[in-house]
Amino acid sequence: MSGSMAVRATSETTDFAGLVEAHGDLVYGMCRRLAVDPDDCYQEIWLKVMRALPSFDPAGPAPVRGFVATIARRHLVDQHRRQTARARAARAAVTEAAAVDPADRIDAARDRHRLEAALGELPADQQHVVVQHHIHGASLEELAAEQGVALGTIKSRLHRGRARLAERLRRIP
Repeated sequence: MSGSMAVRATSETTDFAGLVEAHGDLVYGMCRRLAVDPDDCYQEIWLKVMRALPSFDPAGPAPVRGFVATIARRHLVDQHRRQTARARAARAAVTEAAAVDPADRIDAARDRHRLEAALGELPADQQHVVVQHHIHGASLEELAAEQGVALGTIKSRLHRGRARLAERLRRIP
């Protein structure tokens, strides 16, 4: 260990390496029993111990072993909570994906294709107003200001665009 890593924790251990040597079996045993990746967990715990050592009071009621074990236990509990949350989210995603009927996915893709084809047949000014208003949520006032035209012009473009879109959607299989 370099001189900068040496930490006087108690009379039991005179540096960090001694601390790891004295309590490493305890920490590794906890990691082996409770962690998915015991080696990574072991290293993470010792980093936390090293960072927390300045707050350890050797004159206090807790022995060094209890100090190390508490940090290890808290780390393992936090790790378990994160893994449980990720597993819950993954199960929910799988359940949601399984609940969607493949035929519905095909129908949705077909509908999306039909809509894109019908939109492509609209005049550019009508297509822009329909897409910006219905897909992107732009207000009619915003569209009028953006295009520098009267609000009534935007309303008529939207009305004509919708009518043409409906007519084209009836024609596209």
